[in-house]
Amino acid sequence: MKRFRIISQIFFLLLFLYIFLSAIIDSGIYSDEMKLKGGIKYIFAIDPLLLLTTLIANISIEKIFILSLPLVILTFVFGRFFCGWVCPMGTINHIFSKISPFKQLTSFDPKFYKPKYIILLIIIIFATFKINLSGYLDPLSILVRSFGVFLLPIVSYGYDINILPETTKNYIFYNILGRENFYYSQSIVIGIFFVIILFLNFFIKRLWCTTLCPLGALYGIISRYAVFKISKKDETCYSCMKCSKVCAANAGPGSKDFSSSECMLLLSCTSSCPSIEYKISLKPHKIDLRRRYVVASLISAISGISLIKVSKIPRERNPDLIRPPGSKPESEFLSTCIRCGACMKVCPENFLQPAFIEAGIEGLWTPIGKGNFGYCLYNCNLCGQVCPTGAIKKLSIDSKKKFVIGTAYFDKNRCLPYAFETNCMVCEEHCPTSPKAIYFKEIKTLKYNGEYIILKQPHINPEQCIGCGICQYKCPVEDKPAIYITAIKRG
Repeated sequence: MKRFRIISQIFFLLLFLYIFLSAIIDSGIYSDEMKLKGGIKYIFAIDPLLLLTTLIANISIEKIFILSLPLVILTFVFGRFFCGWVCPMGTINHIFSKISPFKQLTSFDPKFYKPKYIILLIIIIFATFKINLSGYLDPLSILVRSFGVFLLPIVSYGYDINILPETTKNYIFYNILGRENFYYSQSIVIGIFFVIILFLNFFIKRLWCTTLCPLGALYGIISRYAVFKISKKDETCYSCMKCSKVCAANAGPGSKDFSSSECMLLLSCTSSCPSIEYKISLKPHKIDLRRRYVVASLISAISGISLIKVSKIPRERNPDLIRPPGSKPESEFLSTCIRCGACMKVCPENFLQPAFIEAGIEGLWTPIGKGNFGYCLYNCNLCGQVCPTGAIKKLSIDSKKKFVIGTAYFDKNRCLPYAFETNCMVCEEHCPTSPKAIYFKEIKTLKYNGEYIILKQPHINPEQCIGCGICQYKCPVEDKPAIYITAIKRG
């Protein structure tokens, strides 16, 4: 069974990587509609934590989350197998635990299991106030966000600095990256968060899984009532604790504090000791979460909710809060988005970026558009295709071309025709709308040298501008573009 478990871990990790890396653009930017290979949003379809929190926060769920229910049913039968057999984040943590160069703790105080249950409780309390925090700590969301926003830019950098052979670069570009460059404003912060999770495994085996993971806590609660559990044959046990020493989950199967809710069914103990067996046991194991922990969780959640709400800047007062086309209204968007970064990963021109404080603390790492990094392609609706929760709706191309995410404004103190009496038509040339949202007014003016010239001064037609940002990105005034988009919408 241990061999089957290892095979299962490898299979699901490779399956995750395949689904993630296959989510690349299938048709070019000059086609009528950009299409995406793969179904990256189905990575989240097996996650009951996201099902629970989006249901509580929005009283509705996307249909794909129904696919997580069979895993819940199987957990009632077999126990917490998802963490040990399926979860790709768990497998990566397991690998880093195995290659640790340091001496690791081989036993764990039961009090270290409790934080993940407290975290789960806080997440659920927040969800009842329509604040969805599950994506920050959900393992699948962490993995997609870290791979897309942190690891892909590293691979992209290798492509950009020409350290690879041309044939290798072309293969990586067309089959793995899907585009040449990835730049994200929060890449280093998201990367540090991910690296810390991995580094902790060097000191305590699968520390994230055993102590902090809210999805593991949810499966732990369900597995209390599992039909099959790990148990000891008391008459043959000599209390050598060998089973606890080999347990990569630090569940302590040989100790008196062992709880099946902490067992990930790695089955190292059953293969190392004849006194441990996996059998039918209908007695539920206790999760020691005392009243004071529940009260502390409630106080922490209410305090956090207050801080989050007072930190929010009204959307109409924040010029940088530009959401992807098809996004729900802001309050619904924040309660639905799981901060997974899938939309940013597939955005072909790097327009979508993880937010910092543009939407307050609550909006950290949600997607926003930034015209200095890229622009929203006119014929692209990929962000709506990959969003697993429906925070970004999939628009038809005709609807997407009319969807307004912002409006462009000129800074006349920097715009060449206004500030330096030099004709420039770059913004108008790149404007994709029909008719164009940028038009010219010709004026005859006297230059500083006494010469009369005809200047074409650009203007914005707010009835046509959709806020795509290509004018800002292509503006030749490099340090601070003379045209910029803001979140204000016409109407």
